[in-house]
Amino acid sequence: MSTTAITSTTDQKEPERILLVDDNPTNLQVLFQTLEGQGYKLLIAKNGEDALKIARKARPHLVLLDIMMPGLDGYETCQKLKEDPETRDSAVIFLSALDDTQDKVRGLQQGAVDFITKPFQGEEVLARVDTHLTIQRLKADLEARNDALKHELNVAQDFLKDARERVDGPLLGDSPAVRRLREEIAACAANCDLVLLTGPPGAGQEAVARAIHHSSNRGKHPFIYLNCAGLQSGTQTLFRSSGERASANSKFKEGKFELALGGTLYLKGVDRLPRLMQQQVVEMIEQSAKGESDFQPELDVRIIASTSRPMDELRDSIMQPNLYQVLVMSQLRVPALAERREDIPALVEHFVKQHARAVGKVVERVSDESLERLQGYGWPGNIRELQNVIQRVVVTATEPVLEVDAALLEEGIPLGSYRLVERLGTGAMGEVWLAKHQLLARPAAVKLIRQDALGDGENDEVFLKRFQREAQATANLHSPHTVQLHDFGVTETGTFYYVMERLNGLDLEDMVSQFGPLPAERVVWFLRQACRSLGEAHETGLVHRDIKPANLYACRLGLDYDFLKVLDFGMVTAPVGDQQTRLTQAGSSQGTPAYMAPEIALGEVEVDGRADIYAIGCVAHFMLTGGLLFEADSAMAMMLQHIQTPAVAPSTLSEQEIPEALDSVILSCLEKKPGDRPAHADELWQRLGEVAFSEAWSHQRAQQWWQLHLPQL
Repeated sequence: MSTTAITSTTDQKEPERILLVDDNPTNLQVLFQTLEGQGYKLLIAKNGEDALKIARKARPHLVLLDIMMPGLDGYETCQKLKEDPETRDSAVIFLSALDDTQDKVRGLQQGAVDFITKPFQGEEVLARVDTHLTIQRLKADLEARNDALKHELNVAQDFLKDARERVDGPLLGDSPAVRRLREEIAACAANCDLVLLTGPPGAGQEAVARAIHHSSNRGKHPFIYLNCAGLQSGTQTLFRSSGERASANSKFKEGKFELALGGTLYLKGVDRLPRLMQQQVVEMIEQSAKGESDFQPELDVRIIASTSRPMDELRDSIMQPNLYQVLVMSQLRVPALAERREDIPALVEHFVKQHARAVGKVVERVSDESLERLQGYGWPGNIRELQNVIQRVVVTATEPVLEVDAALLEEGIPLGSYRLVERLGTGAMGEVWLAKHQLLARPAAVKLIRQDALGDGENDEVFLKRFQREAQATANLHSPHTVQLHDFGVTETGTFYYVMERLNGLDLEDMVSQFGPLPAERVVWFLRQACRSLGEAHETGLVHRDIKPANLYACRLGLDYDFLKVLDFGMVTAPVGDQQTRLTQAGSSQGTPAYMAPEIALGEVEVDGRADIYAIGCVAHFMLTGGLLFEADSAMAMMLQHIQTPAVAPSTLSEQEIPEALDSVILSCLEKKPGDRPAHADELWQRLGEVAFSEAWSHQRAQQWWQLHLPQL
């Protein structure tokens, strides 16, 4: 009898596969005749080597395996089956005339589930085979149900986290502009094509995306929100890790794309998508349109993207041409609030009711004079700005009829001696606003701190000390490469804020995300400036603890280009022994996991400036390669990588030329033990300066880069 596969019967469902392994043809014939006609697909092998080959190819549900065979015996064959990820799930029943207890124990230790004693009894063979195939079916059903429940739970959690009471407010009104917008939404909802939402920031792009989704036949399926700016930091993932398979026993983490199965994935700020991921998105869009995907079979996801940047700017600078061509095919422009002034009364009424209900106040309406003032304002921040203004008015209201002070509008929102003009961004600690001094007309950046950003259980007094520590630590540093602090305080409503110099530029995370990895000589240029800031801080006993690309800001300062500023000393700690070091959250690791030194990840209390030097090594790796030093599915897994996994030289992961001397310096920064790293920032500054380049980075090269890529700054 040859080594082959034989189908005993046919059925509508795929028959369960049983591999019969015995070197005795008579035994194989008896087993075959016993199982024939029972609806199984029978496969036959005459020795262990052939059995392993067939098992890898056919993945049988059950293996009936003889023990005493020439070459590989049954025990060795079973062991290899269980060691191979492709065959380990196959149940093994041993066939043997051996009746000794030790033989059976050995077989069970190798991974077998049962024994059938020779000579075979037909009833016993059928009963044991049926029992163990039933167990296999139940196990497979349980894994499938667990995976389905896990998917539903992930979707629900994403809804709770990202969708927080999204409403239809931005679509209210009866102006020609909003009527036309609703018509375009209906047209988009009638198909499943990709849509790119354009228009000014704050105009209501997310509300439009949700309206398209809920009006379509996908409305009962997930709407998954993804801020593309969060992809580079590792706080969000677009796809499941390559090669990862979901199962009940795996540590399985779905990406946003997998969570959107059957529904819609909304890519907010697609222009902030890291360049290294843009090609992935293009392939995903093209494969979804064909009904196929390398990321997961038969993945049905609709893509809606948004950007507030002009299309010609996307085409000419920050976006790969193939992604631009895909996005430009179908656009829907969301109008600015100034284009639909007739809708302001309806929007105001909606936001007043919403915010009054949220804070438990009785508010009847906005006064006629205030409503007229609102309709005459230019609204550069669009609907988002209108909502913020109404929210602030409702919160401070003492009468049922609201009055909107003119100071809240054209001159900005008052804050101490400053007025907030425009929100520049949001982060883990709060919001950053462009502000202007009321008397000096000096532009500044104001950081508003959210108390809830520092975790539960922290009272106002402790929080105030944390806030004061950051402000005072920054104010006491005088390096030109440390962001300068002008003022700090607490508003009447209890909001903490501090005022910094206004910088024109972008942080290194955005620079790499938008323009790709940097030349090695430019990386050294930036790192040496960071060392000057950290050197001063370390001399006074201060440790930054959160050095990362987003906290290193490249700017144009007077006639200088590529001038680096170190930002956000919010995690700074004073020398050990100072009571202020206890003000960080007890028992927690402070900082960003992707750039965290091993000693911080381990929760050690006595951390010095060499922790910042480790982070500088991580930043250098990112700037040179465009990727994180380590990849992981969770913050804990990332910290374990920093603790256990050796770093690799950036030159092994980059196509550009990186001097061996620079590799050596970076790897020394990334040593696990602080004592093996450069002793202080000044030493690192010196070693970086000794790296030789064929053409060093210069003020002239920096000026040319900025004039080419960021001429508006």
